[in-house]
Amino acid sequence: METWQIATTIIVIYSILVIGIGIFAGRVLKRSMEDFYVLGRKGSTLVTFLATAATYHSAFAFLTSVAVFATAGITFWIVASAWTVLAGVFMYLVGPRIYRIGKARGHITPADMLSDFYDSKTLGLITAIVMALFIIAYIVVQAVGLGIILDVASQGHIPYQWASLVLILVAAVYLFLGGLRAAYWTDVLQGIWMYLGIFLAAALIVGKLVPGGFTALMDSVRAVNPKLLTMNWTPQKTLGAILIYGPGLMLLQHLWIKYYIAKDERSLKASAIGTAIYLSTYYIAAALIGLSAAVANVKGVPGVLQPGFISALKAQYGSADAVAAVMIYKLLNPVLAGFLLAGATAAAMSTLDSFLGSTSMILVRDIYQKYIKPDADEGHYIFVSRIFMIIWALVGWYFALLKPGLIFNIAAIACAGGLQFLPLVLQAVIPTTKKYINKNGAIWGLIVGSILAAFLSPQIGGKLHLPVLEHPAVAGLVGVIANVVIALIISALTKPSEKEIEIMEAYKKVLQA
Repeated sequence: METWQIATTIIVIYSILVIGIGIFAGRVLKRSMEDFYVLGRKGSTLVTFLATAATYHSAFAFLTSVAVFATAGITFWIVASAWTVLAGVFMYLVGPRIYRIGKARGHITPADMLSDFYDSKTLGLITAIVMALFIIAYIVVQAVGLGIILDVASQGHIPYQWASLVLILVAAVYLFLGGLRAAYWTDVLQGIWMYLGIFLAAALIVGKLVPGGFTALMDSVRAVNPKLLTMNWTPQKTLGAILIYGPGLMLLQHLWIKYYIAKDERSLKASAIGTAIYLSTYYIAAALIGLSAAVANVKGVPGVLQPGFISALKAQYGSADAVAAVMIYKLLNPVLAGFLLAGATAAAMSTLDSFLGSTSMILVRDIYQKYIKPDADEGHYIFVSRIFMIIWALVGWYFALLKPGLIFNIAAIACAGGLQFLPLVLQAVIPTTKKYINKNGAIWGLIVGSILAAFLSPQIGGKLHLPVLEHPAVAGLVGVIANVVIALIISALTKPSEKEIEIMEAYKKVLQA
């Protein structure tokens, strides 16, 4: 067999394996929305931890982080380490509070909690719409990543557009069969596979390109591009990235629902600690591959990689995201390359499945069930959820065909949207003597912040010829500042209803119990 056939076969075997897990999950699935979405709130520490960590890290971590390390250097490692640790801290401090409230009051979606606390169906509807729209950017990210991985593995025999569709449908199929239970179970496999894979790839690639280990690699980087060893992001981009990928990402629906799957708060806190360690150490391996790519981009690898190969990849795929996949394919043994590219596939699928499942959840529970068909049985809602999974998968695939640019930038749009929920959530989970943000302030703050986060981003506002900021991370930062200011001003000018105060007091009792 040729190299491309070996690598592609391994990815196919991996795909069959996860579909098999989906079939098995479907056989034990109870026909209830709580079981379909949040494991009946019985997730063990291991499942909660790996489901969270694997869902957080996606094609973003395996592909785009290597590409950004190759161009931004240690800046990305410093900032990424900060936001991954902050994500774990946020999960440890806020997650158990969301869990406790959700268990006491029957929440399984973000809109459940926010519409409940602020006594506003309108806010619940806006929450569902904002999350469903912003998450499209992250679905696109996974679609792009999957297309790149299989296109590289097959050496173009399965072209990018069809490679993306095939692997998206694999994720959609096992999710369709087993619900988010299948996603959580496959996340355990995928989380282990991609973590071991990235470290193995780093060790082998660095050893092959820069004999002499870490010190020799740093010397080589210093020789070809010393700027990669210095901080080179603006303060506002640095702060914005830490916030959107820390609490911002942890507030998007695919990670929010992880707070509801744990069997108890102790499991959730242990998972938070494990998640912080997993996420931050993962970037060590990615950094080593990325810096090796920077060296190879200047010096080349005789007979394997031409100098300037990163520019050629940008021309082919619309970004440098294929760097890691190409280096793995070109430099390593075919069987090992197939295993590692399957690990990259796992990284993308472990996030894509949660996106599709959680987004179908909010569309069905927060819009379809409440406003279109409120009296159907739970089996009907599960069926409609499965349909939405397929639809959203195809939407993501359509935008992936446009090759919208670097995954890092596209993912940032979704996370900038997630950050807009931070002030609303903190008011709900931190007991206070006064309701600083009421439903009026929450609604208008969220609307304005979300609009700014979207249309100040270059990838959206730039296409509409609007004034934009340097990066979606900065747009998210500006959006949340405006969000807080508007929410506080409007809340100060209006009074919360008696019902809102009663609910706030009920939340206090739950949190202080």
